[in-house]
Amino acid sequence: MKAEEKKFYDFIMDRTKSDHQEDMKHLLAELMERKSTNKLDKMYLMSVVPRALSYLDPDSVNEVKKVVSEFSAKL
Repeated sequence: MKAEEKKFYDFIMDRTKSDHQEDMKHLLAELMERKSTNKLDKMYLMSVVPRALSYLDPDSVNEVKKVVSEFSAKL
């Protein structure tokens, strides 16, 4: 995992509800796999956003949305 990806991963995990840590780990692993195989696109991201948001602490949702938006703009 590249340094930027690790920073993104840690950022998301730090804001994930404790009872959804494993779910988020799997989702992020899938994201990183798709990114490394050039299969990560905006349509896929849009399809997983509702699930990812449900794993987050409610107080962190807006902050995470902003960072994910910036991350996806780099695609």
